[in-house]
Amino acid sequence: MRTILLIIISAILLVSCGDRHPKQAAVSLPNFRTTPYFYVQLKGTLAGKNITMQLTKGNPAMYRGYYSYEESGEPIAIWGNLDQNNMLVLYESTDEKEERFFTGILDSAGVYKGKWRGRGTTYEYTLTANMKDATPLTVYYGEDSLKLFPANPNTPEAVATNAILWPAPGLDDATAAFIRNTVTGNPIFDNPVRYLRRDIDSFLVTYKTTETDIDTTQEIPATASWSADADMKVVYNHYPYLCIESFTYEYTGGAHGNYGSIYKVLDLSKKKVLTTDDLFKPGYKEALPALLEKAYRKIFRVSEEVSLKDQLLVDKIPVNENFFITDKGIGFCYTPYEIGPYAMGQVNLFVPFTELKAYLK
Repeated sequence: MRTILLIIISAILLVSCGDRHPKQAAVSLPNFRTTPYFYVQLKGTLAGKNITMQLTKGNPAMYRGYYSYEESGEPIAIWGNLDQNNMLVLYESTDEKEERFFTGILDSAGVYKGKWRGRGTTYEYTLTANMKDATPLTVYYGEDSLKLFPANPNTPEAVATNAILWPAPGLDDATAAFIRNTVTGNPIFDNPVRYLRRDIDSFLVTYKTTETDIDTTQEIPATASWSADADMKVVYNHYPYLCIESFTYEYTGGAHGNYGSIYKVLDLSKKKVLTTDDLFKPGYKEALPALLEKAYRKIFRVSEEVSLKDQLLVDKIPVNENFFITDKGIGFCYTPYEIGPYAMGQVNLFVPFTELKAYLK
């Protein structure tokens, strides 16, 4: 009999969000020291500059999210966990040659205070939970596992985890339904527990079908064990816009797993998932590749003398529909193999509005 572990706990948070966020009831913030899963927006200063952090605790040990400086608005991915001293350590991936990270205490009231280290220096920071003009969300988490040959002590197994964002109670019905339908892709899923289980169960059922393909009289290879992890994060949250990321990783044997992110930008006032056609004037697909190339060369430190084709699988970087926004610009996401080799990883290219203004509607 397979081992089943399902943890469904939600954390709800919201501070009064002002007149621009209609029909939203105020509820209290959770205790961030004891609540197992939550999403919160934090605001404060770092090195004298205003920053906003979107932080999600989507599984028992891991915190993930983004933060951005007010002056640039470019999202910086962060992830981490509590260390042995109960300090929340959040790493960022802005420079592969230098480790940059936050280390501090996230207290029960949602104050995250400590030191940021990077660029050869250290800065103190204080961030405070602040959901003004933001949309409150609930986090649900579940996990499950399946041993392929339960009677065999060396049995391979599959492990699947899933964390989702869900509209928090207190939102008006229309907004809640729109967020829910965007998350699930289908209005029939009005129950987060059932939706959460669907992907987990599907993965484990598929794994069970490999039972007849494995010769148990021989040593069972490590590649016979599978894993799947999925989570959702908030990139930007200021009414009427909500930008969410859905990340998935799956290993089903072979040399490596496959992963990627899908971003969606929700206009909550119009109840619409935005497309590039909603944002840009005609002709943008021909104009934007030059700006995307500029962003790529800056991030990867590629000189103008080097052809894109020497590093990528394409000779120009196309505009796609996998994009995210902030109040300062638009970013485009390219999953492994989309424009570059697997070893390059996922590529996010952010273009500020100051460079896009000629093409915006």
